[in-house]
Order: sequence, then C-alpha cells, then structure tokens
Amino acid sequence: MKKSLLVMALSALFSTAASAQFVVTEQHAKLGSGEIVTLEKTNKFHLAGEGVKVGDYMPSVQLMTSNLKPFDTSATNGKVKIYSLLTSVDTPVCVQQAAELSQFVNENKASLKDIEFYAISADTPFAQQRFISEHELTGVEYLSDSVEHAFGEKTGALIKELGLLTRSIVVTDQNNKIILVQRVPELTTLPDLAAAVELAKKQG
Repeated sequence: MKKSLLVMALSALFSTAASAQFVVTEQHAKLGSGEIVTLEKTNKFHLAGEGVKVGDYMPSVQLMTSNLKPFDTSATNGKVKIYSLLTSVDTPVCVQQAAELSQFVNENKASLKDIEFYAISADTPFAQQRFISEHELTGVEYLSDSVEHAFGEKTGALIKELGLLTRSIVVTDQNNKIILVQRVPELTTLPDLAAAVELAKKQG
C-alpha cells in the first residue's frame, strides 16, 4: 500500500514538465500529527510526529551528511541555520527548490557569512550525492533522514503514507531556537526563501 502511494505521488509530481516553474507561496500550515498536506490539491496525505513551532528548540536528531559524516541538529556553533526540507530529490519541484537555494547562496556569499544552509530529505546519502552532482549544487550541506525518519518524526514533518518529508523551511537562531517555520500546504509550491533569509539576517 505504501509503495503504491509513493509511486502515485511521485508520478503526480513528474506529470508536470521538469522545466516548469513552480510558484513561491507565503502560506503557512502547521507541522505534526493531525495535519494534512496536499499534492496537486486532490491527493491528501497525513503528517506524523510532534510538530515544532516558533519558540521551540530544534530537537536533537542524528543525521548523515551526503558525504557520510554524522550531523547533530541540536549542536550549536554560533551560526544562524536555515533548513530547506525537500520531499524527494527525484521530483522537478525539489530540483527547482534546491537549485534556487544553491544559486542564491553562491550569489550572496558575502552577506550570508553568518548563516549556514542545509537541505534535508528522506533520500539516502547516495541519492543525494547523485542529485548534487547532476545539478551542480554547491554552498548547501545535504542531510539524509533516510534510515529511521527521526527528523521527520521529531519535527512533525514526516508524510505518514510516503515516508518522505513535507516541503518546508525552518530557521534557527545562534542557540538553535526556532524563529521561523513555513510548511507549505501544497507540495507543488515552494516556501519563501527570501523571507527566511531576511529574518535570518536580523539575528546578527
């Protein structure tokens, strides 16, 4: 059942041409159990886990970087962090989300020196490596939540039926306190990176 739902969801995402431009939305929806995310507005999926919100601290989750190094989401280093949650690297929506983030970071390095950028998905590190190479993505650290989906569970970003993360953006301050959460209610729309960066810059 889960596999057929995954195939259906990815097929729906691929039904739109890869060259299509997906729109940025300012809409916010909550994370966590009891919440719904839609795909092309007709397919509905349920979120699972404990939804994080502004004012919470980023929960401690042991993730793996795309280079197979451990990463603890609760570790502090005095930097503001922006986490871009991707649903699946094998969809055109995520390609646009990832490419635009990478381009923005590389074009604005001087003004972003106090901000770290991360992309998180439930894809394996090897799938992420392929994705990064294929699209020549730089400037962003990729983190995998593929093994136990602990990040999805502890943040409420897990799509229950698919085992994937719901498209979102999360910003934490220098102490790992969450200062912004934008979870888009429709998976074919993109979170507002510009608004996230504007808020992140104010933390300096």
